Amino acid sequence: MAKQYHSLSATIATSIVFLLVLSNAQDNAPHNGGVISLNMIHRDTPSSPLYDALLTDSQRVSKALQRSRHRINRFVSSEDESPSAHLIYSSGEYLVNISIGTPPRPFIGIVDTGSDLIWAQCMPCTECFKQNPPLFDPASSSTYKALSCASNECRLVNEATPCSSNSSSCGYQASYGDGSYSNGNLSLDTVTLDSTSIPNTIFGCGHHNGGEFTGVESGIVGLGRGAVSFISQIAGYLVGGKYFSYCLYNNSNLVSSSKMYFGRLNTSSGPGVVTTPLLTNPIYQSFYYLELQGISVGANNITVDADAKDFKGNMIIDSGTTLMYLPESVYDRFESAIREELKDRDLEVKQDPTGGSDLCYSTKYDILAGPNVTFHFNGADVKLKSANNFIRMDDETVCLAFSSGSSFGIYGIWQQTNYLVGYDLENKTVSFQPTDCATI
Repeated sequence: MAKQYHSLSATIATSIVFLLVLSNAQDNAPHNGGVISLNMIHRDTPSSPLYDALLTDSQRVSKALQRSRHRINRFVSSEDESPSAHLIYSSGEYLVNISIGTPPRPFIGIVDTGSDLIWAQCMPCTECFKQNPPLFDPASSSTYKALSCASNECRLVNEATPCSSNSSSCGYQASYGDGSYSNGNLSLDTVTLDSTSIPNTIFGCGHHNGGEFTGVESGIVGLGRGAVSFISQIAGYLVGGKYFSYCLYNNSNLVSSSKMYFGRLNTSSGPGVVTTPLLTNPIYQSFYYLELQGISVGANNITVDADAKDFKGNMIIDSGTTLMYLPESVYDRFESAIREELKDRDLEVKQDPTGGSDLCYSTKYDILAGPNVTFHFNGADVKLKSANNFIRMDDETVCLAFSSGSSFGIYGIWQQTNYLVGYDLENKTVSFQPTDCATI
């Protein structure tokens, strides 16, 4: 019988079903909860299976900025697409090692806060990208279960498009803005993070997959805000419920790994922590929107003009974009203020050797002292460190780690470096805490 497929858009009815499914799943969850820690492996560090030792540091930066531009183009183009097409994955910057099945099978997943579904390539594979680790074989897992169209979990994906037959399997289609895709069966199995096993996790068992994948990764770990997002599913096992955070190293740190935490750390509140509301776009519900109200560069205050529309989210915080992209109406004033602050520093302005930045200086110092830059979000002033403002392109050139976006901005990972960034999905907030990520 023909397999029925569902888009991954959410509805109010879907949310109701999700609450029922999640309630059942959490009945079996530990009552005390905990915090689960994972290494986030940047693709350009030696611990990454994607690391290319033949590339120079300058070439790695150039490739990272190219990926960053591709990703922002996906965000921009998604404004004109249907909600079901608003999955943004474009190569990704961080990987995590987890396991699926019983016994556990290794899974290398791309961390993506711009999408919800966790999926893996599965046997039998009709059409798959070449993958170095063995594909996941559902037949080898004693806890695997393919979901039927009659299941609540299948209705969770999109109740508005019911299956034509209760006996057919529940299919999914995940199509991303860069042309990547995964099609297969929506399924349940045990997912293991570190030493914590989480049964009955909804994931996509992909039998038709393709696009911009390297063959090292096994699939995607979606950490968006939707009902089937990984963080939404495992909340019952965590301190603080639907809460995750990460602390990112500068990519030049080739020894230590960045960290991701599922559950609320004891250090997630206290001195130095600032918190801003997390806004929900009624159309693009998976993205993490913030309201940027202004920027201070030294004594220069740049006001972000309030939009007349009801939705005030003008900045998406993202784990897969290297640079920060400012709204077009803001970037020119921001760059001018940076130039003004540095005009007496006897610095030679030069062209970006990668072609990706509009403002670069000739200097052998990794960090340009100052200017003081503060981002004023609704209720939270995030004071950037000097290292968050500039990025080294080659031995003699540093460039502004910001660029011009579209009608909205992207808060990139370079500006999140050495901050503990916490996502509280239950209280709908994002927090920033200046942190030496080597010590946490």
